[in-house]
Amino acid sequence: MIKNFNNHFKALCNNLKIKKRKFILGLSGGIDSMALLNLIKYFIESNKNLNIQVFPVIIDHGLRLNSANEAKAVQDIALNLGFEAIIKKINIKKPTGNIQNWARKERRRILCDIAFDLSANLLLGHHSDDQVETIFMRSVKGSGIDGLVGMQEKITWNGVLIIRPLIFFTKNQVIRYVEKNNIIFFQDSS
Repeated sequence: MIKNFNNHFKALCNNLKIKKRKFILGLSGGIDSMALLNLIKYFIESNKNLNIQVFPVIIDHGLRLNSANEAKAVQDIALNLGFEAIIKKINIKKPTGNIQNWARKERRRILCDIAFDLSANLLLGHHSDDQVETIFMRSVKGSGIDGLVGMQEKITWNGVLIIRPLIFFTKNQVIRYVEKNNIIFFQDSS
């Protein structure tokens, strides 16, 4: 997976449309984002000439009792890999309904705001299984043709280029990579 990821991400970085080689990485601590963090670490080490800067951002929604401890543990792992990871705590009142949708929107808003402020691109760890789930959920909700396209590998949202470099990899590939490389990750109990 490392070789395929490196080739794919290098092509993305060399793409004329991606002039900025500064990235915010949405780091949830889950298996997908922790795999992406490690893949990016290996990529940077293998491609020093590209001058890639990556800044992981961990969003602590405060929805679980141990969320602050988990965010700190994820930050420590990122720091040990050589990344200056930061934690952003959401301190606004939580809604009573559809908390997962609210959390997703707040996370995206914060990550995009940080990326915009730093003139950076945003990296997210979505893979092809997430894509299938997105298309299924949108079809159930009656989305039109645009909604059924699913997530794109690159899309600009509110002035920020969002890149999903794992979108062509399956969940099983990500799991095998994490297991083979003994990568620590956290599972969200919610």
